[in-house]
Formats: sequence, C-alpha cells, structure tokens
Amino acid sequence: MKNSLSRKIFLGIASILMAVSLLMFGMLRVVMPMTYERELNAQFMRNMQQLATELSETPKAEWEHLLFIFAVENNVSMVSVIDENDPAYTLNVGITLYGDEESQWDDSMGFGFSFEHDGNMYSLISYATITTSAVADMARTFPQVFPYVLVMILLVSAFTAFFYARFLARPILNISHISKKMASLDMSWQCDTSRHDEIGILATNLNEMSAKLNDTLQKLQHANDQLQDDIEKERAHERRRRDFFAAISHELKTPITILKGELDGMILNVGKFKDRDKYLQEAYQTSESIEKLVREILTLAKLDQINLKLASVDLSSMVHAVSHTYENVAEEKQIQIDHTHEEGVIVWADQIRLQTVISNVMGNAIKHSPNGSTVKIDLTNQSLSIENSDVQIEDSELSKVWEAFYRTDKSRNRDTGGSGLGLYIVKTILDLHDFSYQIKNTEKGVKFTMAFPVM
Repeated sequence: MKNSLSRKIFLGIASILMAVSLLMFGMLRVVMPMTYERELNAQFMRNMQQLATELSETPKAEWEHLLFIFAVENNVSMVSVIDENDPAYTLNVGITLYGDEESQWDDSMGFGFSFEHDGNMYSLISYATITTSAVADMARTFPQVFPYVLVMILLVSAFTAFFYARFLARPILNISHISKKMASLDMSWQCDTSRHDEIGILATNLNEMSAKLNDTLQKLQHANDQLQDDIEKERAHERRRRDFFAAISHELKTPITILKGELDGMILNVGKFKDRDKYLQEAYQTSESIEKLVREILTLAKLDQINLKLASVDLSSMVHAVSHTYENVAEEKQIQIDHTHEEGVIVWADQIRLQTVISNVMGNAIKHSPNGSTVKIDLTNQSLSIENSDVQIEDSELSKVWEAFYRTDKSRNRDTGGSGLGLYIVKTILDLHDFSYQIKNTEKGVKFTMAFPVM
C-alpha cells in the first residue's frame, strides 16, 4: 500500500466519494421531508387563496359544491366557511380519506384564509391530512431505499476512483520510470509533453534536463576518451623513451668499446696496434661515427621540445636544392636521379625540419641503392614520392623501419646501414606536421610517399 501511488489515490478518492455521498444522503434524509412539507403547505395556501377568490365571486348557493371539489382535489378532511359577522352561519364540507374519522382529525393541519362577499367578511378554514401523511411516507421511504443507494454509492465510487486514479497516476508513474532510467544514465527516452498542466510542465523540464545532461555526459565522455588517448600516448611515449635510452646505451657502448680498445693497444704499443698511424685513423673514424650518432640523438631530443615555426615553404625549390647536394654521391655510385615534379608547390611547414626529412629520405634512397640504379623523385601539389630501384625490403620489416636504431642491414655495419635514426627522425617530424607518410615495396624497388594538405 505505501509503495503504490495508484492504490493510495484509489482509496483516497473512493473514501472521499463514499463519505460525500453518504453525507448527502443523510442531509437529504433530514432536509428533503422538511422542504417537501414547506412546498406542500405553500401550494395548499395558494389553492386556499384561489378558492377564497372564487367564493368571493360566486353565489352562496354554489359554495358547497366548490368546497366539495376543493376538498376532493386537495385531499382535505374538512373545509368550512364562517361568517365573521354572524357566527351562526357556518358551512361545513367533510370527506373521509382513510381510517376512522378520529385518527384522520388527529393527523390534520388547519389552514385559514379570509375573503369578502357582498360586503360581509368570511373565514375559510380547512383541515388537510396530505401534508403530514405525505411527509411521513417520504420519511419511511428513505430507510427502505438506503441499501440500494449504498450499493450504488460503493459501485460508483469504486469505478470512478479506479479510473480517475489511473488517469492521475499514469503520467506520474511514467515519470517515475523515466527517473529510474535517468538514475542509470540512460537517456534513450522522451516524456509526453502533450499535457498543459503541472505534470506537462514537469515532463517538459525533464526533457530539457535530460537533453542538457546527455550533452554534458557526451562532452564528459569525449573528454574522458581524449584523456585516455592522452594517457595512452604518454605511456607509449614513455615506453619509447625508455626503449630509446636503452638503445642509445647499446649503440654507444659498441663504438666506445672499440675506440677504447684501439687507444689502449696504441698506448701499450702491442701487436698490430704498433702501426699507430693506421689505427689512429680508424680511431678518428670511430670518434666521427660517435659524434654523428650524438648529433642525431641531440636532434631527436630537440624535436620532443621544439615548437614548429610554420610558414609557406616552396617545396619545389627545396627538393631541387636537396637533390643537388647528393649529386656527387650519386655520381660516385653511378646512380641516376630522375625528377618529375611540378613547379611552385607550396606547403605550410617548418622549413628546417622539412628539409631534414627530404634530406634523410633522399640520402637513404641513394645510400641503399646499388651502383647503376635509379632514384626517381615525383612531386605534385598533394604529395612527394622518392623511389629507389633494384632493392627491396622484406614485408615483415616494412613496419619496423620507423623504429629508432632499427636497421635492415643484419650486420649492423654503420658504413652500410647507418645509425638507424634517420627514418625515426623523419617519422617524428612528419607526425609533428600531421602529414601522412608510408614506405612500401614496388615492382621496381622501394618507394617513400609523403602527403600534405593543399594550400
């Protein structure tokens, strides 16, 4: 009971209806006989007045007939006309309505009225039993019909309360169910706003609140997703940083160990290291490779901290300038550089960093191409591609070439494989620019492609 709004409304309305109906029935039981009695008396007085008027205008010989008709029509037990100046003149007309005459007179009520006829004043007096008997009959009728009235009151109250309780409770129950969905953050609902009362206003407010809450939840979800992405990126960045420093330690350890061994041998003047001039030259070359590696590491360290200085860059002129710097290296390996590109290609980028990208990719293409091969450069207003022929990368290694210190040369020879940081630097710079890029094998060789937004 305490958990059901419909039952509470049903019992409340049914109780009120039954109480009001019983109260009205009780009031009718008391008031209606009294009202009925007053109305009968008033009507009888009007009839008496009308009879007095007719008597004043009718000869005395016809008075008895008029009195008899009046007595019959109005259920009067006795009606009399008395001469006020001559009390000896009295005209009485009586009828027996029911029972014996004595009881009839006991239940009668007297009514009097005066009228004038031929200059004399007369009194019209009547005794009626209809008033008291009719009221008594009505009073006796109420207890007899009470059981039927009570059943009707119960039925009408129950049906009325049932349907009205459903009418009142249904929208509230719907809102209650919707509030449960709101509590579970389920916003896939809509309140009925067809009503214009307080419930309709509540439904409209709930819809507005739901829309705002749903919008806020979506924003929070988006912010949470963004935060999770940032956390994952930071974790990945931290893992790459740890891996990077571990790789640095490994990459620096080997040449430093070699350099230290060569210097120790020359200092002690033992074995093959007695030829100091030869091994001093090798030690110098080893120190240069260490220096180059350190420079690349410093470059990577700066890339994590720099803010790109973006500006309009003439990519056509930049590609020409970079390829010109590699002409001597290409001639030594008899490599042909083919240019197929548009003039006046402008991109929005950091000029110094973008030049590093093109230089690293072009240098890798020439370095890893065999003698007598071809390097093809193709530039459009949407992309730049550099393809070297007569060489391929295993498919399993294509996704790894962007990793720091990864080299396809299994011998790990720096003279042929480099430090393994060139493409990692390229990847880092292009990611900062938000340019797309890829390396794939083609029928002729290996092709690098970089795409950039059109200006």
